[in-house]
Amino acid sequence: MDKPLNKTFSMLKALLKRDWLKLVFWIVGVLAFAASGVGKFELIMQTDSQRETMFNVFQGPAMTALFGPMTVTQGKDFTAAVAYGTTMPLITAITFAVVSVIYVVNRTRKEEEDGIAEVFRSFQVGKLANTTAVVIELFVLQILITVVLAISIQLQNIPGMTSFSENLLFASAIGAQSLMWGLFALVFAQIFSDSGSAKGATFGFLGLLYLIRMGTDTQNVNWGYWNPLSWSYLTDPYVKNHWLPILLALGLSLVLLVIAYFLEIRRDVNAGYIPEINGKDHASKSLLSFTGLTLRQQRTASIGWILGLFVLGITYGSMIDQIGGFVESSPTISKLFNIDPHLANEASKAASKAMIESFMSTIFMICAVMVACFAVTSLMRLVTEERKNRQEQLYAMPISRYKVYATYMIISWILGALAQFAVVLGIYLAQANNANAFSFPKVAAAGMYWTVGVFFILGILGLLIALVPRLSAWIWVYLGFAFFMSYIGNILNLPAWLNNFNIFHHISRLPVETMNWGNFVLIFALAASFALLGMVAYRQRDLIGD
Repeated sequence: MDKPLNKTFSMLKALLKRDWLKLVFWIVGVLAFAASGVGKFELIMQTDSQRETMFNVFQGPAMTALFGPMTVTQGKDFTAAVAYGTTMPLITAITFAVVSVIYVVNRTRKEEEDGIAEVFRSFQVGKLANTTAVVIELFVLQILITVVLAISIQLQNIPGMTSFSENLLFASAIGAQSLMWGLFALVFAQIFSDSGSAKGATFGFLGLLYLIRMGTDTQNVNWGYWNPLSWSYLTDPYVKNHWLPILLALGLSLVLLVIAYFLEIRRDVNAGYIPEINGKDHASKSLLSFTGLTLRQQRTASIGWILGLFVLGITYGSMIDQIGGFVESSPTISKLFNIDPHLANEASKAASKAMIESFMSTIFMICAVMVACFAVTSLMRLVTEERKNRQEQLYAMPISRYKVYATYMIISWILGALAQFAVVLGIYLAQANNANAFSFPKVAAAGMYWTVGVFFILGILGLLIALVPRLSAWIWVYLGFAFFMSYIGNILNLPAWLNNFNIFHHISRLPVETMNWGNFVLIFALAASFALLGMVAYRQRDLIGD
């Protein structure tokens, strides 16, 4: 067709009708993830001593590598606004960049794979109409996100964050990054001939830029101007307020759009510029078994989760040396991490050790809940594959339901243990150079013990999948409850009996408490029993499908 943009607005109208609910969740997600953190910083940074403590924490190279550099040079200037502007831009930008990448690839290259684009082309729809509609929708969405996020921060009326122009700067950095990475994905969607490769290439490029900025930020911050990802925090909101990085992101977005147009207009439907690699004549030995196939399906997601949890461990571990200052300056921190506030007033080595042990036991509990989330996503693939009617083909082969169920269950247990070990390793490495550093065996013993709680949750999920598979998603409600009770239950002074329903409350908080072997054996036995009962019940029920 001679008019590549023909019917663009018709395609846009169809997209909005199809995606409006997703867009609403996208905006709500921004508010829940980004705007809700404002009050948390204000809560723990109300006095000069609290600000000084937080300043010392974020001044370290580990925090700089994770979140980016800070430009204030004195603790008294490190307000809640500065802390928020230092830590939130990068992680928020990455979070919503991931969402943009997935959305753009699914609405462009994925629809070509599914044959939808070919159907559109059979009508009087221009070759670039769908792509342009996706870009317009993404652009309008980022404007909405920017405005809503800026207003939500403004309405919280936090000291140091009352200037709407500064709040708009912070929000604009997030919106510009989200748009830019969506257009990076659009370019990769033209280069590669399948959606999986396009997503993988974009995420790989994102990860590469993140690793590069970890090095440059600890050496010379100005090098970050050559890194598109660094533009998210080089705006330096609430301190110097630079708009140049946003203009750079928007300018690069325009260049990427032109490149994507040029690449798409010159290729055929379902074609790419990088030829598909011919598969092997024979599958690798790992794919010749059901276990190997299942592991291959979960490989990428598992690596991402484990690396993320390792980084989480490093983040918490880097705070260990400053925990005394946290507790002394904030009663909220002492409640949050179950630390006796009187220990902060004692100068003895024993008091310092006791505070660190209390802090470690609490963060291990919190991280165990996060590990459980990862393990649940692994086991949930059993029912997800069933809903997509893929298990029928599997059971047409000589593979028993017992084997399928047991394979998914065992893999989720192993992945859960590996993820918890990643947390333990991250915490140990981050505190290894401290004056009162703990040995690896002690950290490992205290951290790996929590894995039994993860096994218990997997056992419950196994029963749900076997007995009421359509209700298996309710396990997320329990995980949300467990996280809420483990993390902020102490602050809210909730009734003690509520903790009886939190499995992590019944696990000994090593190294503060002594090992309760009775509880450990009971929880492990229940987890194994639930898993075995689920296996028997799964064999008896009918398959489900959408």
